[in-house]
Amino acid sequence: MKTKKTKIFGQHFLKNEDVLELEAKITNLANKEVLEIGAGDGRLTKKLLEQRPKKVLAIEIDRELCYQLEKKFKNEISQGRLEIVNEDFLNLDIKKIDIIIGNVPYNISSKIILKLRKIEFEKAILMMQKEFCQRLAAPPATSEYGRISALAQAYFDIEQIAQVSKENFYPKPKVDSQIIMLKRKKTPKLSKNFELVSAALFAHRLADVKNAIKRSRHFFGWTKEEVGEKLKKFKNYDKKVFMLNWQEINQIAKKLVE
Repeated sequence: MKTKKTKIFGQHFLKNEDVLELEAKITNLANKEVLEIGAGDGRLTKKLLEQRPKKVLAIEIDRELCYQLEKKFKNEISQGRLEIVNEDFLNLDIKKIDIIIGNVPYNISSKIILKLRKIEFEKAILMMQKEFCQRLAAPPATSEYGRISALAQAYFDIEQIAQVSKENFYPKPKVDSQIIMLKRKKTPKLSKNFELVSAALFAHRLADVKNAIKRSRHFFGWTKEEVGEKLKKFKNYDKKVFMLNWQEINQIAKKLVE
C-alpha cells in the first residue's frame, strides 16, 4: 500500500445500509474493474466487493483509514480482489477504468467532475451535495446553470438517481446529498478551445455574448483591435451567456479562435 502523511480531512460517513446497497447495485459490477473515490472506513467498499467485481481500486487520502482498510479486508487484498491506494484521487494518473463510484467530499466536487472528463469509463455513480448535482443537470436559462453545468453536459449524460438526507451521515453535514450517474458521451466533438471559451464567457454570465467576449479578451491575450475583429463574426448575436447550451458554446469557440 502506498502511504501518505496523515492529516484531518473532515469526512462524513454514510451510515444508512440501504443507501450503501443502492449505490453498489445501481449498475452491474460483476467482472468489472471498479474505482472507489474515498473508501473511508470501508462501508461502501464492502458492498462493492459483494457484487463480485473483477477488482476494486479503493482510493483513500487518509493514512490511518488506509491502515484500518488493510486489516478489515486483508483476505480480499491477498486474493487480488482489492487494492488500497493512499493518495489524493485528484493527483492520480488514471486513463481508463470500467466503473467509478464514490461519496465525494463537497469541497472538491467541481474538481472531481473536471478530473473525470480526462478518464475513459462506462459509468460513474457519485454522491455529492444536492445543490451541486442540481447545478450539473440544470438546463440553460435557469438560475442554477453555469460553466460547470455546460462542461459536465458536454462530456456526460447526467441522470439523477436519488436524494439522500443529511440525517444518513455521521457526523451530520449541513446539507443534503444526491446520487447521480454520469455516462461518458461517446464522441463529443468539442473545439480544442471549448473550455477556454466557456471560462471567458461565464466570467460574465449575465452579459450578452459579444460583451462577454469583449470583457474577457485577456483570456486570449487580445488587444481591443483584435477582439473587435473577432466580434465581427457575431454581428447579430446578442444572446445572453447563461442561455447558451454547450453545443452553442462549442460553435462560438470554433468561430472565435479556430
